[in-house]
Amino acid sequence: MTRVLTRSRTRLLWTSLALGALLAALPVADRIAAAVAEKRLADRIAGRQRAVVGTPRVSIDAFPFLLSASEGTLPRVVVRADAVTGEGLPVQASVELHEVAERSGAYTAASAEARFTAPFGSFGAGLGEGASLSSDGNGRLRIDREYLGLPLTVVAELRLAGRTLTVVPVAASFAGRAVDPAGPRIAGAFAGRERTVPELPAGLAPTAVSVGDAGVTLHARADDVRPA
Repeated sequence: MTRVLTRSRTRLLWTSLALGALLAALPVADRIAAAVAEKRLADRIAGRQRAVVGTPRVSIDAFPFLLSASEGTLPRVVVRADAVTGEGLPVQASVELHEVAERSGAYTAASAEARFTAPFGSFGAGLGEGASLSSDGNGRLRIDREYLGLPLTVVAELRLAGRTLTVVPVAASFAGRAVDPAGPRIAGAFAGRERTVPELPAGLAPTAVSVGDAGVTLHARADDVRPA
């Protein structure tokens, strides 16, 4: 009787150990499968989006991944990439895709939210020779340059209407003294400086523009998209 109990306990022990090892291996296998899917999606985006520089960084937010994959839909996928505009200016892109599925060899998403950030040096092209751009700390653009050998500072709001981006001066100082930003010299310097946002990938439409420490960011959104 004692031997029978000992053998039963031994089998139970080995069964528990095997089950424990299997459970411990599941997260590792799940992560490996997710990494393979992330690489496959990154390669596909790199091959189809000409503006992308190098291979994008893809993160699939789904755990367990294998369960989401078996159901055919990934709840959230984030794509980050370095890109260039049609003029060859650098842009950092971040796209968040929701409810991503693969249909007939193509990826679709129920919706997408994107941010395209142009560094100040890139965005400042055309605002005058020697102009230095930065954030004023309150979501506005600060432009510093010299005029007649004296410092000129202009604070401007970026306004988006459809696909037209306008730089509107709201404050200014010359040689440390406040001046009227609507005066003819400053207003004239910014007249006709509107920019047209180029066509964005995956049917994304511009929704807002913001200024931060990293540069000028264009926000965009789309529904029922085919990202890659």
